[in-house]
Amino acid sequence: MRGLSLLLLLGLGVHTWVSPQGLGAKAAAGHLAFPLEEARALYARGDMAGTLARLNPLLSGYDPPEEALLLSGFAHYRLGRAEEALYAFSRLVGTLRGGAEALFGFGLALRAAGDLEGARSALEEALRQGYGDAEPVLRTLPPPSPPAPKARKAPPPFRAEKGAFFVGEKPLRVRGVNLGVALPGRFPAEFPEALWLYRAWLELLGSMGANAVRVYTLLPPAFYQALLGYNRTHPQRPLYLFQGVWTELPEEEGYGDWEGPFLEKFLLEGREVLDALHGNLRRPPKPGHAHGDYTADVSPWTLGLLVGREFEPYSVAAYNERHPGRAYRGRFVEALPGASPFEAYLAEVLDRLATYEWEAYGTARPLSVANWPTLDPLHHPTESTREEEAALRRAKGEQVPEEAVKEYNNDQVSLDMTKIRPTPGSPFTTFANYHAYPYYPDFMNLDPTYRKALGPFGPSNYFGYLQDLKRHHGDQPVLIGETGVPSSRGLAHFQAQGFHHGGHSEEAQAAIDARLVQEVEAAGLAGTLVFAFLDEWFKKNWLFMDLEYPPERDPLWHNLLDAEENYGLLAATAKGAFRLDGNPEEWEKVPFLLREEGRFLKAHADPEYLWLLYRGPLPLKVYLDTVPGGVPVAEGFGAEFSLEVGPEGGRLLVEKDYYPYRELSHGLPGTEFLHFRGFTKPGEGPFVPFVLEPNRRRTGRDGTDYPRQTYELGALRRGEDPLGARDPTADYALGPEGLLEVRLPWGMLLITDPSRPTAWYAPEPLPIEGIGLLLEGGKPLRFAWTPWEAPAFSLRLKPLYYRLKDLWRGP
Repeated sequence: MRGLSLLLLLGLGVHTWVSPQGLGAKAAAGHLAFPLEEARALYARGDMAGTLARLNPLLSGYDPPEEALLLSGFAHYRLGRAEEALYAFSRLVGTLRGGAEALFGFGLALRAAGDLEGARSALEEALRQGYGDAEPVLRTLPPPSPPAPKARKAPPPFRAEKGAFFVGEKPLRVRGVNLGVALPGRFPAEFPEALWLYRAWLELLGSMGANAVRVYTLLPPAFYQALLGYNRTHPQRPLYLFQGVWTELPEEEGYGDWEGPFLEKFLLEGREVLDALHGNLRRPPKPGHAHGDYTADVSPWTLGLLVGREFEPYSVAAYNERHPGRAYRGRFVEALPGASPFEAYLAEVLDRLATYEWEAYGTARPLSVANWPTLDPLHHPTESTREEEAALRRAKGEQVPEEAVKEYNNDQVSLDMTKIRPTPGSPFTTFANYHAYPYYPDFMNLDPTYRKALGPFGPSNYFGYLQDLKRHHGDQPVLIGETGVPSSRGLAHFQAQGFHHGGHSEEAQAAIDARLVQEVEAAGLAGTLVFAFLDEWFKKNWLFMDLEYPPERDPLWHNLLDAEENYGLLAATAKGAFRLDGNPEEWEKVPFLLREEGRFLKAHADPEYLWLLYRGPLPLKVYLDTVPGGVPVAEGFGAEFSLEVGPEGGRLLVEKDYYPYRELSHGLPGTEFLHFRGFTKPGEGPFVPFVLEPNRRRTGRDGTDYPRQTYELGALRRGEDPLGARDPTADYALGPEGLLEVRLPWGMLLITDPSRPTAWYAPEPLPIEGIGLLLEGGKPLRFAWTPWEAPAFSLRLKPLYYRLKDLWRGP
């Protein structure tokens, strides 16, 4: 840590010598690869170019060694290359690696680039972590400048027209990312407060080639200060902001009363967001909201204001029914003739916020609302409503209870931005914004027009849908505000070309997301905001959310079955997570559960998986006992699961009564479906396959039946994690000398909360002290693990980051 003292004493000149001893203890211990040792020797001799040449092979992979990034960051800094140093250090600081040394280097690079507030934040954090050499550098920084008083400004040169966004006279194709910021262990409103962390994240996005970032709601002041610092230091490639104004649904029965006090609260949120964007807000603490002093004026880079959320169709329908004939024409925005009452309502919200910004600050920018295919203005003949579908099925003689059809009414009502337009002469413009994923709603898969569509890479239902949106909106720009696929073990919806809602390796996620981005651009749309920046553990998906209990502890563990938790280009995984490769090295400190002649078994738990390491006769056959009851496979041992894994395949079976689903039908052949039973308790067998039904059977408006799609969750696949990445669809690997390594996501064992071990059970899940294991021909074993209240996690850039970087910036 003191190896940089001489650099500080010599005034931090770029040609001063820096001892490599402060760049990590592993080098001194002789544990690093030979190229890194050579690089350190060259660095010590002052040969920065030689240092970087030796480091290049180590820096080209997905997950470079921590010490190599540190060394390259300081080498670039000494050569006066602040931008390259920022990228190297942000790969560490943005993934919470490198400790105080990385923060110190990041602070130096930010200072050299001219971002003094960012530098102050990073250096103060380095000092807080015990890096004393940061203190004299902090003393060289001038005190923060006082915020500028509120004043009228020239409007930023942004327009949304002719199918595109414009900055001045130059069209801008939006290539950006949605910035969710909930780290593991936190819910979405528990925002990070660290300027240095946001600054590193923005540096990563800019280095990737992104030109835009979207936030769903007002973030803490540190984010806007970081954005201001980034854009001032990168004036030729700024990050433009799409700022959201969040709202929940009205709380009254029917969710349709958006007027009165609710509307005023909605508008107050919007006005505070606008004040914050102009650096003119002091917000007191408020549960579920960011707060603090907003002094950073990022309005010159705010390309769009996105109001609202993905509105539920039942709420929109209820509003339309309650307010027939509602219309609106405002000063800057109006609802055109034929607009629905809810479209007129949103036109008023946009107009009143536009009026506030114009009168308070003299600025204007493009406006839109959060929308999704469920409310698109297109007609989808395959997408019947619940009521229509139930009636069609009853007409065929099916016995269909009212609650049997569970889909959203995805083609019941519309929210059409072509009906919400600027008034003549308005300085504001409007655009359409859709959160459009390739796999849902079902009309994406079923619509015959989309099934015939040919995109730039071949058949693509998604491309057909994008073309449909483009045709409808004409010259109004269409932004795909969210799209992407998750890298997860679980699969929540099938898609015709394999762009499924989950069930992808990280490599496959990268390839699919890159294709989706290119299809958006080929369809002539205004751009894409990829979903999402970070794997967020608090999220829930309809197919798996009921198996996560208690819900308030969901952020404390990472459910690899839940697709919603795994969209990120920044992976959030268990700290020190093992690599699935059949290599025993990571297992050296794990004690044996069983060690006998000819075989052994080890077990390990982390916030994502139950891991097993086995050597012995194959296939491995083991029974697992998690709750009372189960199949009596030995005296005093009842099993809920049967696991068998061998070279050619594997399978996890579940006891029949413990399986949370039951196969039912509506009385006619071909009408079978899986009925979710809620909490269950095991009986005495037999074991059955663990099958899921991501795509329910649908009946289109013309009476056409579209069969359901199922898959066996417990079918295990052999594979390995690529270097620096992960393939969550792989469940086991065979290593040297017959070693078998198996990992099972907790949800596959119906462990509803591994952090305070809790297992699925009726009438409600119950705490457990561990898992019983019984190898065929052996004695019962017991594996317990230490509970946790704060998850130990690591961050890592996925292949998706590097694929988008190649696409947006070139190799």
